[in-house]
Amino acid sequence: MNRQLSALPDSKTTRIILPYNRQYVFFAVYEVLDKNGAEYEKTDASTILAEMSVYGNLSRFSVSVNEQETGTELTVTMVHPCEGLSASGVQRSVTAVADSISQHLENELVINKLKA
Repeated sequence: MNRQLSALPDSKTTRIILPYNRQYVFFAVYEVLDKNGAEYEKTDASTILAEMSVYGNLSRFSVSVNEQETGTELTVTMVHPCEGLSASGVQRSVTAVADSISQHLENELVINKLKA
């Protein structure tokens, strides 16, 4: 799978360019949130706010999905970390959410096709 991952300087945001249609990425976001028992709300056409536990720490995330020329940009930002969570814990959690979405897409769109 072709993807670009970048952690932004504030360490609370991770951005990935995924080689999938925007709609597929949105479906994957919802699947991952539902699977993890997250409470979430769509705030606009491209952003979802979610409260979910990652590594046992309940935090609030913003997940945005935007179409780009090179693919679909997935941006995950921790907007309210669990009390006492270190900066490296924040970055690990943000990366884990982005990776879960990316892996779900790969499983559904690539691996399952190969098995069929």
